[in-house]
Amino acid sequence: MCFDEIFALDGERRESFGGILYNAAALSSVLDAGDVAIPFTKIGEDHFDAALEQFERLPRVDTTNILPCPGSITHVTLQWRTESWRDETVRNRMPPFTADELDRILDADAAHINFINGTEIDLPTLRAFRAKFPGLISLDVHNLISRFDADGKRDIVGFRQWREWVPSIDVLQCNEFEINTMFEREITTRRDYAEAAREVCAAGPRAVTVTLGPEGAVTVHRMDGAYYLVDIGVLPPVKAVDTTGCGDSFSAGFLAGMLRWDEPATALACGSVVAGVNARHRGIGQLAEAKRLLSDPRRHFAVFEGKPPDWPGDCI
Repeated sequence: MCFDEIFALDGERRESFGGILYNAAALSSVLDAGDVAIPFTKIGEDHFDAALEQFERLPRVDTTNILPCPGSITHVTLQWRTESWRDETVRNRMPPFTADELDRILDADAAHINFINGTEIDLPTLRAFRAKFPGLISLDVHNLISRFDADGKRDIVGFRQWREWVPSIDVLQCNEFEINTMFEREITTRRDYAEAAREVCAAGPRAVTVTLGPEGAVTVHRMDGAYYLVDIGVLPPVKAVDTTGCGDSFSAGFLAGMLRWDEPATALACGSVVAGVNARHRGIGQLAEAKRLLSDPRRHFAVFEGKPPDWPGDCI
C-alpha cells in the first residue's frame, strides 16, 4: 500500500492511495460469491486510518492483515512519459516481511506478491514461504528491478538473479522494460518477448507473461512437458483514459482466472479484460464491467477465434 502522487501525460496532477489497493479493488470486482481477497501490507501510521478505510469500502475484502507501521506511509511519485512508461520515486519504504509474518496467510488458495518498494521480501523469505505454502504463488516483478536511495531516487539494478527466484514461483508477470533487465541481450520484438518468457518458464514457473501496455501481452506456459505461446491484444474497443494500475489489474484478473479455470490461456484473457476495463476509468475500483465480460473471457480476443475451447496456444 502506498500514497501515489501522479502526473498524467496531459499534465494533470492528482493524489490517491495506490499500490496493492489496485490489486484488491480489481479482485473485489471480479471474485465469485464466497471468495475473499486478503490484502497483506504494512502502512505508515500517519495515514493508516484513511488507507484502511479505502480497503474497507471494497466488498469481498478481509482487512485483518493490514498492519500499522511506525513512521510515514510509502510515498510514490509517478511521472508518466508514455502510455506504457513512467518515472518513479519511492520514499518512506515499509520494512520487509519476515517468513514468520507470512505464516498468517498459509491457508490462502493463492498469494500474489507485488513489489512496490522492491524490498518487500527477500529470496530466503520467498523460499521459506514456498516450502510451507501449498497454494499458487504469483509474482509481479515491478520494482524488484529497482533500488531507491534515501531521497527516493530510483536506480535500475535489474533482475538478473531471476534464475534463483523463479523455481519458487508458479506465475510470473513483468512488462517489456522489466524483461529487458533480466537478460544481457536486447529484447524488442514480440517473438523476442515470447522466447525470453519461454526461457524463464523453463526455469520453474508454470506461466510467464510479458505485458506490453497498449500492445497487449504474451504468455508462455508449460503443460505436459511442452511449451505454449498465447499472443493477445488489448480488450477492444479500448479508449485509454488512465493506465495507472493496469498492471496490477491485469495480475488480479490473471490470478482469478487461474483459480477459476486453472488454465493459463484463459487466465491471460481474464487479465487482459480486467486491465482493459481499468484503462477506461480514472481512479480505483470502477471495474464492475469486468465481472460481466469474464463470463466468457476468450470471446473478446481475436487470437481465440476459430480455436477449440481448450486451445492452449501455439507450441513454442
